[in-house]
Amino acid sequence: LPEPAAMLNGYRLYERRGVGRLSGGGRILAVLLLGWFLLCGVAGAGARGVAEWELSADRLTHLDETASEPRRIIAEGEVVLSRPAELGDPLEIRADWISYYPELELVEAKGRVRIQSPNERSEAESATLSLADATATLTAATIFLTDSELYIKGAVIEKSGEATYQLEDAWLSACHPEDDCPPAWSLTSRRAKVTVEGLAHLYHTAFRVRERAVAYTPYLLLPAKTKRQSGFLFPEWSHSDRDGFGVNLPYFFNLSPSADLTLHPRYLERRGLLAGAELRYAAGPQSRGLLVASFLQDRARDSDRDDFKGDNLLRTSSNRYWLRGKADHDFGDNLRGRLDLDLVSDQDFIQEFDAGSLGYGALAREFEGKFGRDLLEPSLTTRQSRLQLSKTGDSTLLAGELHLQQDSRHRRVLLPGHNADGVLESGEFILRDLGDTPLQALPRISFSGRSPLALRHSSLVWQSEYVHYWRSRGVGAHRLDLHPRLITPLPRAGGWLEGRATTGVRQTLYQITEHGAGSHPFGAGYQDRSALDLEVNLATTLLRDFTLADSRRLEHLLRPNLIYTYQNRGSQRRLPELDAVDHLARKNWLTLELNNYFELAESGVGGDYSSRPLASFQLAQTYNLRDGWRENQAPGDGGRELSDLRLELSATPRPNFNLRYRSNLSVYGLGITRHELQGGYRPARGGSFSLNYRYLKHSRMVEPYFHTTAGDEMHDIIASFDTPRVGSFSLYGLLNQSLSENHIAEASLGLRYQPHCWAVDLELRRYIEESSVMVIFTLDTIGRFLRAHKGGI
Repeated sequence: LPEPAAMLNGYRLYERRGVGRLSGGGRILAVLLLGWFLLCGVAGAGARGVAEWELSADRLTHLDETASEPRRIIAEGEVVLSRPAELGDPLEIRADWISYYPELELVEAKGRVRIQSPNERSEAESATLSLADATATLTAATIFLTDSELYIKGAVIEKSGEATYQLEDAWLSACHPEDDCPPAWSLTSRRAKVTVEGLAHLYHTAFRVRERAVAYTPYLLLPAKTKRQSGFLFPEWSHSDRDGFGVNLPYFFNLSPSADLTLHPRYLERRGLLAGAELRYAAGPQSRGLLVASFLQDRARDSDRDDFKGDNLLRTSSNRYWLRGKADHDFGDNLRGRLDLDLVSDQDFIQEFDAGSLGYGALAREFEGKFGRDLLEPSLTTRQSRLQLSKTGDSTLLAGELHLQQDSRHRRVLLPGHNADGVLESGEFILRDLGDTPLQALPRISFSGRSPLALRHSSLVWQSEYVHYWRSRGVGAHRLDLHPRLITPLPRAGGWLEGRATTGVRQTLYQITEHGAGSHPFGAGYQDRSALDLEVNLATTLLRDFTLADSRRLEHLLRPNLIYTYQNRGSQRRLPELDAVDHLARKNWLTLELNNYFELAESGVGGDYSSRPLASFQLAQTYNLRDGWRENQAPGDGGRELSDLRLELSATPRPNFNLRYRSNLSVYGLGITRHELQGGYRPARGGSFSLNYRYLKHSRMVEPYFHTTAGDEMHDIIASFDTPRVGSFSLYGLLNQSLSENHIAEASLGLRYQPHCWAVDLELRRYIEESSVMVIFTLDTIGRFLRAHKGGI
């Protein structure tokens, strides 16, 4: 090798063969930095700060500065120029030939140029890059923007900053530009300017499917954003028998990093403009809200020829609305607030306009996911809104509530003798009496807690509540309910029996009021009621392990439980019927439960065991001592002192599969009186399945299910599924059917085709008697741009 003196005196060519074999023979690795040049005494390097780069190639040539050009290094053959991540944003440039100007921080590259950084990957025939200001010019280039997953190609691409690109003969797509297979879709234009987190301007643009142009526009403007930004979201199209053609073009306002507003102008051909607004905010980890409003000045009116659902109930108002929302707020120091809002103009609005992103189904899932509570069923005509505030202590809870109930029922009833001519005359309908208006709790205040006592580890538990029930028409009241109880553990019988006794007294005070035309049979004024209650619970626990294969074992826990429940109260004949507190049942019940719990345990590292619940099984029946001890029974009256035999089975055979089944068997010849089956399955490879099946022989059955024949039969099923993708296809669907009435309340079936870089959904839907079809077409990247990354708040 030449001596250092020779290197300092005009040495031009440095060639190393067979030394330091790096990824094959003949590789050279040079670390270029300011200190290296200072030590070597290279002229012109001492006054400038040069960033540290690593350069490797088959051959390196160092050319000193001359009068006509600055110092540079020429690298040939499998060249790699890179900046390590610890010295700045990582950057790697690969090419067949590179000319590097250290003082200018300029790179010229030719032949199979590949550039990689955290935000993009580029390929080009040649490129000129300024490392100081992140600008570049690339020819015959393709750039993949990793944040937005967008490919851009151009005969010439000029990068004028870290996020701005100008292209000639431009091509854009989320599909990979394969040479042997045309992409599913692309946009081509003569000239384009793309600014990430800004806009994409495209001039003389064609939209192509495969390689065939299917649409042209002289100018196209698209948002090119990877973060939450204001802009139009992806539109929604629909068509139904009752509404006609519909289109929704939402616009998203990014108010702040923690708040946004989305406007939903949805035009329905036969109904008018259904305006919607959706406000979301997040003030903290436990403080967030979602408020939604919809308004429609409806062109269509219910008539004797056409009324929604064909129930002969006619809507009279054209101004229709639905306000719904939920909010949670943590004020700190265990003080929390909660809002549930649900106000609607009429009983049909929610069911009529259920489709789309602001429909009941979509919002119910979003509310359940964000707040753990969903909306009331759309068929309920009494809508409920609550504003609550609670303060918790170590063993106390103080809570206040304003509870509003709204009656959304139609008053106009169509008579059977109408002639269905579309003109409603006075003799063809009547106005029905809706009775008393719903109760409003203004306010409700409750205070409860638990305090330990020194006597035998006993505890004093209390529940107290004051509520002012008001209504515009009917009976209301001021009510104070006090219910202290004493909980005492029972002596353990040799360690094999455990139990506790709970005794309580209850005093309820009323100041009854009358509003409007409503009246109470015993008039307004003061009333009260006293009650006593007792519960004794005795249980024992048996446990056994069963050894299984593969070092696993099954743990079975058997817990028989005997419960005695007693409740006696004074006369309730003069009390108003406001809620369940006003009418306490007399109880003298003895309940036997056989509880079985199964856990699967597996051996772990060091002989430890890990276990998970596998299944539980319960049998229970209640004996009514009060009916069983009746004297002077009438001939043939055997009494109905035994409840149904209750069975409950829960199973989790796999962590992603759960099943729960409950059933009742009558001991008085009625057979099976109840079936309830709930299940859910989420395969590891995607998709889901859920089932909710219910059968009640008599709808007024209540726990513990003593013999009754009151109420109608209820028999319904709700099932939904979303299959994993098979190739590019997947199916999803929903069925909500009343089996007792042989009536489908809601059904939908969708087919999703989702190959790489685009997707289309075809959804057929039937809701009540309304049929509709929706087609949703999404292009990857552009579809996400138009959605403006609405998630993530």
